Amino acid sequence: MTTFRHFILTFFIAFTVHLNAQEIDYPKYDLHPPMDIPMVLAANFGELRTNHFHTGIDIKTNRRTGYNILSVEDGYVSRIKVSPWGYGHVVYIDHYNGLTSVYAHCEAFVGELANLAYQQQEDQEGFEVDYYPAKDSLKVNKGQIIAKSGNTGGSTAPHLHFEIRETITEHALNPLLFGFDIADTQEPIIRGLKVYALTEEGYRVPNKSKSYSVSGSNGNYSISGNTVNVDASYTSQKGGIGFSFDVIDKLDAAPNVCGIHEAFLLVNKDTAFTQNMERISFYSNRQINTHKDYEEYHNRRRHYQKAYKTTHNPLPIYRTMNNNGMINAKPGRIYPIDYVAKDANGNKSTLSFNLEVEEGTQRKEHKLYPNQKLLYPDSAFLSYDKTHYILFPPGILYEPTPLKLKATKNSIEFGDDLIPLQETFKLMLPSFPNVKSEKQYIQRVSRYGSKYSEGGTVKDGWITARIKTFGVFSVEIDTIPPSISERNFTNHANVGNKQLSWRISDKESGLKDYDIYINKEWFLLEYEPKQGKFYFNPPTDFKGSKTVTIRAIDACGNKTVNEYTLTF
Repeated sequence: MTTFRHFILTFFIAFTVHLNAQEIDYPKYDLHPPMDIPMVLAANFGELRTNHFHTGIDIKTNRRTGYNILSVEDGYVSRIKVSPWGYGHVVYIDHYNGLTSVYAHCEAFVGELANLAYQQQEDQEGFEVDYYPAKDSLKVNKGQIIAKSGNTGGSTAPHLHFEIRETITEHALNPLLFGFDIADTQEPIIRGLKVYALTEEGYRVPNKSKSYSVSGSNGNYSISGNTVNVDASYTSQKGGIGFSFDVIDKLDAAPNVCGIHEAFLLVNKDTAFTQNMERISFYSNRQINTHKDYEEYHNRRRHYQKAYKTTHNPLPIYRTMNNNGMINAKPGRIYPIDYVAKDANGNKSTLSFNLEVEEGTQRKEHKLYPNQKLLYPDSAFLSYDKTHYILFPPGILYEPTPLKLKATKNSIEFGDDLIPLQETFKLMLPSFPNVKSEKQYIQRVSRYGSKYSEGGTVKDGWITARIKTFGVFSVEIDTIPPSISERNFTNHANVGNKQLSWRISDKESGLKDYDIYINKEWFLLEYEPKQGKFYFNPPTDFKGSKTVTIRAIDACGNKTVNEYTLTF
């Protein structure tokens, strides 16, 4: 019943989103460029990333910050978010044409938008805010400067991450389809292919895959001998054979590796599979882990995109599908295969070859991991005793995996942390009876020894957390407060109006809150994790001797307060 209900819910959400989605008439839109410098891209829409498809375009800013960011159309500010992570300083603008534009990694907001963001930080007494203004409360005009480009959040270099979304569904749309002036005359580059034996659900059979190098240029690609040869054991009466391809794209003005827009797999000249990166649903975005060969990415950082899909893959990027892209191959047969990759500008590359299956006996069905207990994508798993309680719902895994569970008195090892998970599972471990509940948390240790806090809530002798990663888990106690140290000044110094900065860290449960007070009045303390600094920019009218207080609190409530007397 749980499995059935899960798939009914998944189907309902996907069906509802499909009904609400509209056919986009891209040529009718006349959007202003989001910057007043040439649009040279570091990344494009649909590029494969860790746990997600890239949902916008990254516009290069000459390795510096501070360029003007412009609203692409009339509209109103619908969301402002400030975070040291992810999109950093980001603004969302809803337009009256049914689109929403997103501008991320900003260095600073401009004008009324800047005032509104700071007002929210002041009201909430915190650097991080996520605010949704009322409709039309802050209007912007087409071409109006709304922010300055930056390098905030998860950005690894100065650039503008720019998105266009369909407002009603919140689907990300490919900005390259809206006619921005971005030069692209280069065909996609096909670098490799893999062939797999598959079950009837599209699951890969262990130790039944082969890799081939691809060569070519100018849109024409081939493999040595023009033949992919597999033995009869790759075939089965219920399963099939599938392919994945290492394929990238590049644009004219920069050497950055980008993603493709469309892909087609043809068998005997009939289309068996089509992939189209016109729109991406944030609801299913993490399903990229089933669209690509995850092991190839983890082990070699190569993005092999599958030209087939599993039964449970809900991504909305697929179009024509014949048997989900799987080939019902038979021993002793030869199948002509064509793989075609296109970019958003229509440049095309083709790889043609034959799939040759040797003579032999076809299996009835493939066995994935004989004599091993498995976790399945469409089934729940429950395990409990005095050492642990695990509730692992359906819909978390992308493919079946052997169960790995080892519990001791003080810790539990569950699963292989190299295997990605789509959603969270519930983990309960016995809490410490004579320790304050707020001082306890669940710690996860990776195979590399890295430690992470998963938080947790203590109740009735157990601590419970929602976990999204396999690993080794234990209950830990945190009574050590965060560490605060000055970076560029000393106590009792005359600091003038220079920026003041600190290092603040917590090695156990993690930092939860940080604030600065001047003469007991709250001011904005900003955080830039890439530089490892928390910083305060004094107002220009600051004069005289003042008491400066820095406070940091971790997730277990431990607090550190440093106080200084400084002359501004």
